[in-house]
Amino acid sequence: MTTNGPATSGFATLLRVQRGGRTKKGVTGRETLRSTPQTRLTPPPSSPPLSSPPRAPTPAPPRASTPAPPRASNPTPPHVSNPAPPRASTARPSSAAPPPASARPPAATSVSRADPSDEDTAPEDQHRDKRSRTTARHDADVIRKFEIVIKLHKQSDRIAEGVEYLYEAAQTLPRIIGTYVHYDHVLVDGLSWEGRYTDDDPEGQDMKWNTYWQVRYNFTVIKEYLPGFEEHAEYLRERPDLVGKLGKWMATVAGKARSSDITRVKAALFKTARLTDAALQRKTNRGFRHTETGRLLCPVKLLADFDDDPEGFCRKVYNMHDDRPRVAGGDWPAFMYDMRLYVPGKLKPGFLKSQLLLDIFKVVFTGPASADARNDYGPHARAKGKPPLSCKLQIREAAITTIVYIASLTRFALNTQTEWAEADGEWDGWDFAESIMTCMLRDPAWQEELTEWYTERVYGGVSNDTPATSSEPSAYELCMQEIEAEKRDRAAVETA
Repeated sequence: MTTNGPATSGFATLLRVQRGGRTKKGVTGRETLRSTPQTRLTPPPSSPPLSSPPRAPTPAPPRASTPAPPRASNPTPPHVSNPAPPRASTARPSSAAPPPASARPPAATSVSRADPSDEDTAPEDQHRDKRSRTTARHDADVIRKFEIVIKLHKQSDRIAEGVEYLYEAAQTLPRIIGTYVHYDHVLVDGLSWEGRYTDDDPEGQDMKWNTYWQVRYNFTVIKEYLPGFEEHAEYLRERPDLVGKLGKWMATVAGKARSSDITRVKAALFKTARLTDAALQRKTNRGFRHTETGRLLCPVKLLADFDDDPEGFCRKVYNMHDDRPRVAGGDWPAFMYDMRLYVPGKLKPGFLKSQLLLDIFKVVFTGPASADARNDYGPHARAKGKPPLSCKLQIREAAITTIVYIASLTRFALNTQTEWAEADGEWDGWDFAESIMTCMLRDPAWQEELTEWYTERVYGGVSNDTPATSSEPSAYELCMQEIEAEKRDRAAVETA
């Protein structure tokens, strides 16, 4: 079955992510997963699975036995059950805390259904019985590595056990799908809904980045980037214990990857943002405590008010005065705009095209040297040392979710907070990401134009690993020809 409705059109554009030189196309939507209970939905039998998206190359794991035949997947991930799933709550608990116990379904022996025969079984026997009743075909070595990697905290231990490739794959995920993700919910609901999405799904009709679209998009990326996961989806449905542990592990690894990226951004921000007051080298002096960073964080539609009274504007926002201007997640800040393109009264021109955002994108993915406007080293320039993140993770094309991720890190670097937080006064990170992603879902042409704009400027339209083609011999080849010619000349003289 193909899906070509208006929602899936924007969704297919959203999943344009390139890795290893191959493009992956799949799917994308504003309510948030953070308040969604782990509902286990029973898919309707009438919905056939969709064809699977092109697979991206993944890091080669150590030699292992041949895994079981993969379960069919879809370019636009799974389907909601019949009846339709409950709408996501508008309540927004902190992502650090799990949903309340009342919102969670009872423990089950399967991701999709409970087995009443377990009701009177002791916990240890119940876990052992669940394993013994697992019927899905699987590669025991792959599953063993899943179970091992979630327990190991040191790189040396992961390398010794041959599971470092899984950790590196998990590090890639936040750089692709962003920082506002509940991995445990995505895995549970993704496994439950897989293969059942259609154009008629009621939750997909809102054209908002809601729970439905978040699970659908994020689960597809996880399947493609985590080696062995997609091939063992059927088995993992029968191992909710392992699925839950994998979700928590992915969240932990994602947090470490984000911290690493934040360190790069904070180190480069003063120079990259072209700040002038030396006091702003200290993060605690930034945000609305200072007019320079305050203007960058000011909603673009309020810049005229800011410029009328910069200090008064900042003071009201920082001190949360009753008559303060609103600076919320859906009020996009000026630092995200190329003000040469911005048109007062319109929000699309220049959005996400600021030099600051572009430079921070480069700092994270291609290295600080590539973001330095004063050098002449080209788009792939980098300092000596480790290869840039784009090479390590084999990322060669910008995705809109990656651009939103960079915007989230940049805003954090501009504010006064010393530790990562999802809220800053009235500003809410989930609202911020959802507002942008909803617009991109509804306007796939705009989304496509933005991702191409970043890909060209960050990666130069040329893969870091793709050699330039030329019919001319290299200096090395010419030198070798000279050496061989001299040898022949000497041999000819000696024999004469």
